[in-house]
Amino acid sequence: MKLYIITDIHNKPSRDQCLSTGIIGSAQVIRLALNDLCARPELTGEALHQHLFRHGGMDDVVSALKQTLSGGDVGLGYSAGGTALWRAAAAGSPFTALFCVSSTRLRDEAAIATPNHVFFGSEDQGRPSSQWLATVPDHFTVFDEVGHTYYLHQSSHAAHETRTQISDGIKPSTAAPRSAI
Repeated sequence: MKLYIITDIHNKPSRDQCLSTGIIGSAQVIRLALNDLCARPELTGEALHQHLFRHGGMDDVVSALKQTLSGGDVGLGYSAGGTALWRAAAAGSPFTALFCVSSTRLRDEAAIATPNHVFFGSEDQGRPSSQWLATVPDHFTVFDEVGHTYYLHQSSHAAHETRTQISDGIKPSTAAPRSAI
């Protein structure tokens, strides 16, 4: 199994801060940055955000992901990185599971067939509505009293719980199918 990590517009979290740290075991972890995926490595922060969501850069990211993925992969995306993974899944990229952390632009997306779990902080002003959360993702978790970048604080309760839920979600998606007896 390969675990694709797609960072946020600031190329965060770092490898050491990533929620996958310590839960993946033998998985091959592939970390990709949004600015590299859209072939604009000079862009970061708000300039990258504008390029992705107002100037077609997200389409380039999705196209690059579709060319990169091989099937049976798990995706973990942070903020806009989660939106990129979601759109790639909607466009037919073969994931076994998606985990999107603080991906507020998902509020504009429809349901996908790929098993998924989304995570938000209750203080994140951009998070999707309660109606969206109840109808679009397979699973969602909203943590009380944390904001958009809670995933950068590894020692926080919210980050620990997110890591636990991702670990639990990866295990069933990577288990070998049971034989009929």
